[in-house]
Amino acid sequence: MEWRKLVDSVEEGIFYVENFAIKYANPASEKITGFRAEEVQGKRCFEVLRTDLCQSACPLRMGAGLPWKGKAVFSLDRFNEEKFLDIKIDKIGKGWAIIFEDKTREVRLSKEVRGKFQFRDIITASPKMLEILRLIPRVAASDSPVLIEGESGTGKELVASAIHEMSPRSKGPYVKINCASIPEALMESELFGYKKGAFTDARRDKKGVFALAHRGTLLLDEIGELPLMLQAKLLRVLQEGEFMPLGATSPVKVDVRIVAATNKSLSAMVQEGKFREDLFYRLNVIYLRIPPLRERKEDIPLLVEHFVDLFNSIYGKQVEGVSDDVMGLLMEYDYPGNVRELRNIIESAFVLSAGKLITVEDLPTYLRGEEMERRKIEEALRKTKWKREKAAKLLGISRTTLWRKMKKYGIKA
Repeated sequence: MEWRKLVDSVEEGIFYVENFAIKYANPASEKITGFRAEEVQGKRCFEVLRTDLCQSACPLRMGAGLPWKGKAVFSLDRFNEEKFLDIKIDKIGKGWAIIFEDKTREVRLSKEVRGKFQFRDIITASPKMLEILRLIPRVAASDSPVLIEGESGTGKELVASAIHEMSPRSKGPYVKINCASIPEALMESELFGYKKGAFTDARRDKKGVFALAHRGTLLLDEIGELPLMLQAKLLRVLQEGEFMPLGATSPVKVDVRIVAATNKSLSAMVQEGKFREDLFYRLNVIYLRIPPLRERKEDIPLLVEHFVDLFNSIYGKQVEGVSDDVMGLLMEYDYPGNVRELRNIIESAFVLSAGKLITVEDLPTYLRGEEMERRKIEEALRKTKWKREKAAKLLGISRTTLWRKMKKYGIKA
């Protein structure tokens, strides 16, 4: 068939997909993904391409308009090697043609030139963050417990995931549990599981997260919320390599690497008697502190660019970036929600934006409020020929308050 000769000769990988099942793969796809064409027949496209978008923001599942394009989409090949693909999707007959081009070399060269480092969604130019990322391969190579501290939204889970993916345990399970989201009464059974008949509703055996993570990595998120009684049982697992499911008569051996994350200071909790000192020292073998975004504001332009590219891919738009006024606002803001909050700000503005650039009017109102205050102060100062006392009176605030706000917004008389 003529079409077959044509698609077999191109350098781009091509999958023809119906209901997410791959019906055809051309030879170039083998080189890019590492999977032979005959192997992928019948497999679902997301099982082979394994991109950042597949599970959370698949354009086909989300009903994005076709044809759809995505640039430098992160992917893992058959051998768990990072790839960056330019992807195009179009409707063909009953299914879709997914066309992908390997841009890994170009993306990596671009990052080297711009002096930034990226591992999955960890993007930074901050010396503090770069030092952490340089440590990840060494941390991953060991089997020691890791304690990651940092405010909510800083990227603790991304670092934990990177440690697992680069470790000898990467082919084993990676299990996560948030200790703050589970009621105390259920926590023990979630951690260690139970045997049939252990209590009234225990109609069958249930594995806890330790059993599920056997020969892999277990992330205990918000470890500071773990009750003291369970802290003692966790200590036993770390010391003895075994645990006791509820209703069991003998312990279960387990081989798990523990990564603990917290948005609190565990050392301070030890001093307050809220966290066991012996458990703290068992967890604190390798310590990583993720700095908040306000301490690494040089990352904001990089993250903004990344999120704009990401949402262009998800929503099929062609937004080029943010206006200078918006970038000024974003650089001044302190981000109590850290990188997660910045992502939400850009997504919200992205959805509302109707032009090529995100403008101040597209931002959430709490950010626009600061911009409006700055503009009012500058307008009052211009009207009073930069006489602070008169400008303060015009604004209805004290001279001290005006000086403080001028300092906050970088307004120089």
